[in-house]
Amino acid sequence: MSKRTRQQTIIELVARKRIPSQAALADELKKSGYAVTQATLSRDIAELDLVKSKGGYTRPQDAGGSGTRPAPDPVGTLKRLVIKVESAFNQVVVRTSPGGAGAVALALDDKQYDDVLGTIAGDDTILIVTRSTEAAKELSGKLCELLG
Repeated sequence: MSKRTRQQTIIELVARKRIPSQAALADELKKSGYAVTQATLSRDIAELDLVKSKGGYTRPQDAGGSGTRPAPDPVGTLKRLVIKVESAFNQVVVRTSPGGAGAVALALDDKQYDDVLGTIAGDDTILIVTRSTEAAKELSGKLCELLG
C-alpha cells in the first residue's frame, strides 16, 4: 500500500476517533492493514502537520485552522516541542514533549548541519551524533540559542 493511502488513512483515523499516542495510532493503522515503524509514523505525523494535544492527535484545520498547510517552520517546531538539550562527547541528546521527537528530528535534518552525522528519534528523545566533541558542543549551543 502506498504512502499516500496510508497517510489518508491516518487523516481519517484522527478525524473520527481520539488517538492519544503514536502507539495507539500504530495499533489503529495495524488494524487497517498497515504495519509501520515508529520512524515512518513520526515522518507521517510531521508531514501531515498533526498536532498532539491533551485530546490526542488532530490536524490544525480540524481544530479551527484555515485548512491550508503552512510552510514548514523548523525553528517554531523546535521552540514548541523541545524541552532540554545536552551534549556529551560527540553526541547531543534532545528531550521533547511526548511524541515530538520525530517532528524535531525531521526539522533538524532539514536544517542540514554540516557536522551532524545522523539523528535517531524515539518518542520523546533524539540522539544526534556529530563529527567531534567540539561540534556537539557547538550544535548544543546553537539549539539552546534557537530555543531562547
